[in-house]
Amino acid sequence: MKQWFYARNGQQSGPVSDVDIRNLLKNGGLDPEKDLVWNSGMSDWLPAAKVPELAGASTSAPVADPNNPYAAPVSSWSEPAQLSVGQTLEEIIPGSEPIDVGACVKRAFDLTVRNFGMILLVGLVYVGVSIAASVVLALMDSALGWGQVTQQEFGEPGNQFTTSFQSQGSIPNIIITQLLSTFLGLGAIRIGLNIVSGQAFSIGMLFGEGRKLFKAIIASILFGLMIVVGLLFLIAPGVYLALRFGQYMNAIVDRDMGIMESFYYSSAITTNNRLNLFLLFLIGIGIILAGCLAVVIGLIFAYPVMLISWAVAYRWMQYGSRSAMDHHGTTTPMLANPQA
Repeated sequence: MKQWFYARNGQQSGPVSDVDIRNLLKNGGLDPEKDLVWNSGMSDWLPAAKVPELAGASTSAPVADPNNPYAAPVSSWSEPAQLSVGQTLEEIIPGSEPIDVGACVKRAFDLTVRNFGMILLVGLVYVGVSIAASVVLALMDSALGWGQVTQQEFGEPGNQFTTSFQSQGSIPNIIITQLLSTFLGLGAIRIGLNIVSGQAFSIGMLFGEGRKLFKAIIASILFGLMIVVGLLFLIAPGVYLALRFGQYMNAIVDRDMGIMESFYYSSAITTNNRLNLFLLFLIGIGIILAGCLAVVIGLIFAYPVMLISWAVAYRWMQYGSRSAMDHHGTTTPMLANPQA
């Protein structure tokens, strides 16, 4: 069933069903001329009156006759905005509160400091699993004679010796490595989003997004092809496409969206934010380079800050600047459910 989002008085709500959106229009809960609606099949937000499938759903509100003392009063009540479970903030109209890059990085720094112990454990498990898989796959290639073997001669003429080494993994090796990387990446995204939202997270979450792996792989392939084609056209189109549609993986993890739906959603929430996202990308590179200067210890801290800053930016594009704040006088993020 199609799901709708709607924006009223500067606040975004949803998702609601097709029946619910029509009832809102029919009962005056939404102004068809002023209030905006959006679903995954639309490229942008539009007034409800301009959406063909909703054009006939609204009815004019009755006007009270001041000369008729028995006329029923016109109600100004409208259905209150619905909040998703675990959230205390309503979604904003896409682009209405552009992200503040400096605030995103600062928030990521603070959250990394607060949760560093657990983040470190998650990182060690991530790296450990990746290394173990690489060793197993390399042994498999060696045992089966797969992969590309390179021979090279050393020494002076007449006194040379030849050695061979495996310089590239086999095709099965590359495929399995990519699958594992995407699988762990989905779990890492879930953990990052939970940290920003003030929700509990654990090492087990690193392995908890497996059912989304297939669509994540397909979406990644389409995204990669999109970027490659864009880069062929003087680079700039590829960068633009990466910024516009780059939130697709967050959407898949966060909202369990389909492949095309995640691209549509990314396009919507990055409105008025693409330049800021590019600046955040550049700052992220700077953070990693700074971490490299401090060798291993610096990277252990720099890498989580960079990743969490992107999760903060994603939540900001959904819920506005308050998603990067704590409840007053606490260290509980405003997105956290205080009753949870």
